[in-house]
Amino acid sequence: MPTRISIALLALLSFCSIAYADCVYGAKSKSSYVVLDSKTIMLTGGFGSDIIIKTYSYITRYSSISVLKDSFCSYENSVLYVDGNVVDASQVTKVN
Repeated sequence: MPTRISIALLALLSFCSIAYADCVYGAKSKSSYVVLDSKTIMLTGGFGSDIIIKTYSYITRYSSISVLKDSFCSYENSVLYVDGNVVDASQVTKVN
C-alpha cells in the first residue's frame, strides 16, 4: 500500500512541475532597450508589447546588445548578441 501512495504522489508532483514557457514575437522591431538588472533587459518601442528578457549572461548599461531572433520562447538558444557573445534567453515575458 505505501508503494501505491508513493507512486501516486510522484505522479502528482510531476504534473505540477510542468514548465510554462512564454513566447514573444516581433522582437527585432523594438527600437531600444533598458537594462533592468545585471541579467535582465526590456526591449521597448516599435509595434506590440514591450518584451522582458532574462539571460544567464552579465549585462551592464554600457553593453552592446543586438537581437538575433524575431520570435522566440523562454529557454531558447542564441537570442541576443551581448558584447561579442551569443546569449540564450532563460525567460521571456510580454509586458502589456
